[in-house]
Amino acid sequence: MRPKQLKAKDLRAFTIVPIRALGDPRVSASTFRVLAAYCSYADRIGRTFVSQGRLSETLGCSKSGVSYHAVKLRKLGYMVYCKPFYPGQRSTSNRIVYEPKIKLEETIKSSLSVKHQMEISEAESMLKDQIKQGMAGTNSGTDQRLSKLMVEFQSLTTDFFTAAIAKGWWISHDQAQRSAKMLANQAVELLREPHSNETGTA
Repeated sequence: MRPKQLKAKDLRAFTIVPIRALGDPRVSASTFRVLAAYCSYADRIGRTFVSQGRLSETLGCSKSGVSYHAVKLRKLGYMVYCKPFYPGQRSTSNRIVYEPKIKLEETIKSSLSVKHQMEISEAESMLKDQIKQGMAGTNSGTDQRLSKLMVEFQSLTTDFFTAAIAKGWWISHDQAQRSAKMLANQAVELLREPHSNETGTA
């Protein structure tokens, strides 16, 4: 049996949601709940690195349900992908769009007060240090298997883009590489670690 893991205390006390979502008839109640959940994990720039697995636990729904509403929120312009926070990041990085006219993260960050910019920089430094410490340790068998699957998926996706280009479709080399990596990250997020068969005979 696996050792029981202690659940970290949830320190979130509120969530800040784009006000335009309240009067948007395209945003259903379920989609609004998912948006609010994403926002509850967002920093002052609007970036959120929370996984769909964590959100499904928070909302009490399936990961596929979270994924459905996340896709809808991107189509409606309430959420966009943002660049990975660190090399090898498996979870998808998202940014909540509070002001549609502002496109760049750097522009949003520059509009913050010096105090808030320093808070973000300190939080980023702490997170990067934690990632380095984690990468310095020994990877578990599960992490190694996931990494291998990611490489295989990314290779298949790259082959797909290569074949599409050969048939006359167009995509830049950089876009193809970024898309292959992004799709591999999303595919891994949908996987669950296999459990042992406890009902099997000894």
